[in-house]
Amino acid sequence: MQNEHLVQTVGHAVKSDCLPGALEMDIYRFFHPHHNPRLHSTPVRQQELSELEQAASELRKALERARLRTLRAPANRILPSHFVDIVKAMRFVEASLQTLSDAHEGDEQGALRDLVVERSSLNGWEAWTSLVKEQLHQDGDKVIDGEAPRRRLA
Repeated sequence: MQNEHLVQTVGHAVKSDCLPGALEMDIYRFFHPHHNPRLHSTPVRQQELSELEQAASELRKALERARLRTLRAPANRILPSHFVDIVKAMRFVEASLQTLSDAHEGDEQGALRDLVVERSSLNGWEAWTSLVKEQLHQDGDKVIDGEAPRRRLA
């Protein structure tokens, strides 16, 4: 297995207590080609797969909380049982994204540098870009010593 470095990457942008609109804005704007033209010509990065997996996990958790809320206080015709299949589907989405992420070779330093540049101009990504810049700098020191690691940030 490759040398892996694990980092919490989108916890600041996608939180389980954030409003649905905030979650949608971050994910939609970054992963939709209309808002991010780079997507037309750039292969999917392992980093992006990991972020989509985390977003799917957060959505599943929000749906599970909604199911629990309907147990405590039913909302007219919406019952807890209505959420069961949706939560199962989200588990499938999470597992599928995990499989894709695991199959990815990892991101090369150049791809991560490009990602840092893209996100540096976006609100809410300051901590993430700072952290990844620091890790890329540390990897630069390793390159001088003769090893060029691929990054698998998750």
